[in-house]
Amino acid sequence: MSEHARKSPVTGIRRDFVPASDYSEEFHRLEMERLWPRVWQVACREEEIPNVGDYVNYEIGHESILVVRSAPDKIRAFYNVCPHRGRRLRDDRRGNLSMIFCGYHAWTFDLDGKPATIPSREDWKGCPASADADFSLSPVRFDTWAGWVWINMDPDCEPLRKFLAPLPEKFEAYEWDLCRMRSYQTLIFPINWKVALEAFVEAYHVVGTHPQLLRWGHGPAPALEEFYAPGMRHGAHTGGRQYEFGQHAEFKDAREYLYSNIHNTYHKLHGLYHEEGLRAAERFRTEAPAGMTLAEARVRYAQLRKEEMIKAGIRYPERLTAEHFRPTELQVFPNTSILPSVEGAFWYRSRPNGDDPNSTIFDIWSLGRYAPGREPKVTQEIYPNLEEFRGKNPILEQDFSNMIAVHKGTRSRGWKGARPNPIEEANISNIHRVLHQYLFSEEK
Repeated sequence: MSEHARKSPVTGIRRDFVPASDYSEEFHRLEMERLWPRVWQVACREEEIPNVGDYVNYEIGHESILVVRSAPDKIRAFYNVCPHRGRRLRDDRRGNLSMIFCGYHAWTFDLDGKPATIPSREDWKGCPASADADFSLSPVRFDTWAGWVWINMDPDCEPLRKFLAPLPEKFEAYEWDLCRMRSYQTLIFPINWKVALEAFVEAYHVVGTHPQLLRWGHGPAPALEEFYAPGMRHGAHTGGRQYEFGQHAEFKDAREYLYSNIHNTYHKLHGLYHEEGLRAAERFRTEAPAGMTLAEARVRYAQLRKEEMIKAGIRYPERLTAEHFRPTELQVFPNTSILPSVEGAFWYRSRPNGDDPNSTIFDIWSLGRYAPGREPKVTQEIYPNLEEFRGKNPILEQDFSNMIAVHKGTRSRGWKGARPNPIEEANISNIHRVLHQYLFSEEK
């Protein structure tokens, strides 16, 4: 048996096998009880709450958490529930308020969660547990990294940086905290949340799902693996098993090959390369000398891309090295994945829709870099089904069609479990290995 076929310490999970039961309703119930209340998870971007009183209502399962800007330099997070009779305080997704108001009995709370108004409060005189602290909103642990506000419902959880390690050290150079949203799209799918996430943590699917990309230089999957140690929660594939331009009869010149790759990614994926990257590609196509190798072409293009970003008044992330320019698929446990870019990132988040194991809220952020004052005003686009999203993003639509079909297949009696490629899809088995640790053991 090869080392990739060996079982992990968690029963039933191998690098090349994930049991079908991991997608079951019983597994979902365990996730609601033992996973979501114990993990750090992305709640919102800091830029979504720039002003005092701005809030985002983050929902996961049956829980609702208000992330509030309580002062210019202060954020708070609370369970979205009144301590008086348990009424949910806010039903909207976001907004601004000067105080937090309960519409049942007119209790009010300041932005730090302390009671401001309790009608007939004197009636509680002499009762136990009736101080301000007892009538305050219940706080939720939170922290920030990469421009995101992260929450954790476990009051005894480990610090965010420790939970994310080694990601901050490895990926801090991208300066995602200085990026701003280029677009924000949310789709509701009739699938399990893991099926959605797993479509975006490997590139092995490119050959079957996105064959049109192969002619522009995208290989079937990364082959040079950077899979974190077995005890780690998170995983990444970095590198590239890529078809070089010499393998394509239509491309005789590295300039045309690289330009076609960037041009089509820009117009069909709507991310990773932005306006500055496209202008750099157009310059490269006309300015670069003929006869360059692909390696030489990529170095020259990177220089032009940097020039265009600086010319546009954008802060260039100077700490990026050649290592950061390699194609990367990054999975952040439990439910986000990232495609990094010099110009920002694609950031995905998948989570259960309410308490339904067969419905998923899937969020897509395209992050970009902008000159001060040039950041776009982004409105969240919400699509209740795939049909309403059609025409928005041809490449992602191919992925979404897979997700629907895979979920149907996971319900079949004839399906015993996933057989992920132990190298190119190692992120998938890693997700389930860590899920099992949260659900079936004390180890995390």
